[in-house]
Amino acid sequence: MHLIGRRASLLSILAASEFMFFGAPGVKAAPITSAMDPLILEEPETDVTSAAAGSSSAAAIAGRAAKSWWVPTQDTTWQIQLSGTIDQTVAVDAIEIDADTDKATVQALKAKGMKVIAYLSAGSWENWRSDAASFPKSIRGKDLDGWPGEKWLDIRQISTLRRLMQKRVLKAKAKGFDGVDWDNVDGYTQKSGFAITAAHQIAYNKMLADISHNLKMTVALKNDLDQAKTLARYFDYAVNEQCSYYDECDLLEPFLSSGKAVVGLEYPGEGDDTRSQAEVIAATDARTYTLIKKLDLGAWGFSVRKKAEITGTTSSKTVSKTKAAELKAAIQKARESSAGSSSST
Repeated sequence: MHLIGRRASLLSILAASEFMFFGAPGVKAAPITSAMDPLILEEPETDVTSAAAGSSSAAAIAGRAAKSWWVPTQDTTWQIQLSGTIDQTVAVDAIEIDADTDKATVQALKAKGMKVIAYLSAGSWENWRSDAASFPKSIRGKDLDGWPGEKWLDIRQISTLRRLMQKRVLKAKAKGFDGVDWDNVDGYTQKSGFAITAAHQIAYNKMLADISHNLKMTVALKNDLDQAKTLARYFDYAVNEQCSYYDECDLLEPFLSSGKAVVGLEYPGEGDDTRSQAEVIAATDARTYTLIKKLDLGAWGFSVRKKAEITGTTSSKTVSKTKAAELKAAIQKARESSAGSSSST
């Protein structure tokens, strides 16, 4: 589990004042022409091992994604805010907020040209969610370390969870959300209390992508880097936390090399991360849209690509010439230091 695995729910977020914004770059083409009702997703049980290997029908669904719903590109600009009153003055193409955010806020953001993504935990039970009582006790496992009131889910019970997760996405769809970022989708690597395998995880994560796509919603793979190579075909983009800190950004290549978007989150100066902002910038792949954030994932953020803060009235402004020069010098120093370390090993 990285420093951040999920965020507290936002049950009382209020709409803020209105401002003008830019549109959201992405891909959207002809709608699904299948006779299948996109609101109905009741699949028969399948063997998780064969499901993990994929199938021609699964590949067809994945390939249909760019033709049926909005898909972010590597040029899409982002904000991710999962705590505090949503700052509606950010000038970005897409924003991720908690799925429990009220409909009025979602609609206000969309009215300003932003695509709005719902944050949901797919791998854990959270006792504060309105549907918490719908999750059988038999499906709840061990506590998530450091997250009171949250337990791992037995994702092997895929039929039960399919129905529960589909209801969540239908609710988000009704509010106007354009996509879903499913968190905690790497339970097979955790002490969940269940004998979850990598094959179980592949089958479950693919199911999450199918639910989203059948509702014509874009979907992100959250972390789970060890399975990115297999899952990249099913997900429209990736959201990752601290790949730079853990030196594992190369595992995102299946998304990046195929032109898919990657939204990165790094937390320099937070928790055990003692890196400077300049060091993070120097180590960031230019193809990703990386945000430097605080651990609470509040309104403040710094876009590595734009070299600018993304909060409020400063969102569309670059840093001052003096600060820009200082930052440039710090980045160059960080790069030289990194190169020196590499050559000496």
